[in-house]
Amino acid sequence: CAALISTEEKLIVLKQVQELIINKDPSLLDNFLDEIIAFQTDKSIEVRKFVIGFIEEACKRDNELLLRLIANLNMLMRDESVNVVKKAILTLTQLYKVALQVSFSVSDMQEPCWDMVTQMKEDVLALLDSDNDGVRTHAIKFTESLIITLSPRTPDSDTPKKQEGDISLDKIPKDHTYIRYDTLCEEGKLALEQLLKFMVHPAISSINLTTALGSLATLARQRPMFMSEVVQAYETLHANLPPTLAKSQVSSVRKNLKLHLVSVLKHPSSVDFQGQISTLLLDLGMSQSEITRCTPATVQPRKRLHHEPYVEGKRIKMEATLVEDDDDKEEPAPVITPKPSSSAGTQSSIDLTAEFLLPLLNPENVANLVIVFCSITYNANMSQILNLQELKSLKLYFGGKLQGYL
Repeated sequence: CAALISTEEKLIVLKQVQELIINKDPSLLDNFLDEIIAFQTDKSIEVRKFVIGFIEEACKRDNELLLRLIANLNMLMRDESVNVVKKAILTLTQLYKVALQVSFSVSDMQEPCWDMVTQMKEDVLALLDSDNDGVRTHAIKFTESLIITLSPRTPDSDTPKKQEGDISLDKIPKDHTYIRYDTLCEEGKLALEQLLKFMVHPAISSINLTTALGSLATLARQRPMFMSEVVQAYETLHANLPPTLAKSQVSSVRKNLKLHLVSVLKHPSSVDFQGQISTLLLDLGMSQSEITRCTPATVQPRKRLHHEPYVEGKRIKMEATLVEDDDDKEEPAPVITPKPSSSAGTQSSIDLTAEFLLPLLNPENVANLVIVFCSITYNANMSQILNLQELKSLKLYFGGKLQGYL
């Protein structure tokens, strides 16, 4: 009966069934699974693509179904239609993560399933050399996702909300029965090498290059440990654009390179690469003021403190460091004494201060006090805190005691 209806009608019915057994009543999924999968050999390309989409949705609904359906997806990835192959690559991009998740609970079927997924992964990476431009583009996006999955998420990873629940290398147990943590880590690095090698191919198409540029920016933001490789790849590309690109394509690639460099620059982990990125952006026509605006706010104060060591915040930090280095934990008192206003202090406050300080005096502490007082007198904002009367009074109280140490 199915052969007698048109492709459009067939798709309408299939989508209605999918809505019922996946979204409305998942308990029916197992009962109708084989009937839906049977359409993978349909003559219509659109129907075969539907089956691939159904496999993805079914496996996301019930991860264990991947054990039954991975072979079907593997067959569809070898379809004679380029459009079916591209759809299969997109689905494997999602189901590779599902396969890792399923592997957490070990069973007899799971290791063969993982072996097949691993082989399919290698097949897609090989498609970076496909003759079809669209297939290569989908292979690039798969490689991007693979690298992110097979590398650890870190606190500075810029992860999109919809991907926060995705599995990554840091969630893989290192004592797994058949999945080796170190092997996965190495596979992720090799995938990055393949992507970088693909980018410098002299005959790369404009659309493939544009896709790869975006993938590298995503990797730099989500996996900052690859920031160095990404920036270096951008530098290489900027200096050696493929000779096969037309003038309009060169302009488009440079525009995309500029956009992705800005997105990388905005990431806090770009601090060590700001010089390289800024140079590239200047060459691409961006003004220094625009670059400065894109520089992460968390980095700018660090530079300011480095160049302005005498601002109050820095002085306080220096004093705190000196105190922490001292053996006696009671020493914050020397920092506190200068803080009253410049109006004449009472004798009683000086009495208390001197009484507290005298037992603590030793050569090291006195030397630190001299350094602290000297740094305060150089600070214009703090000059009003100290006054000669207080220093005189302290000198009278200390008498000749300081002379023995200086």
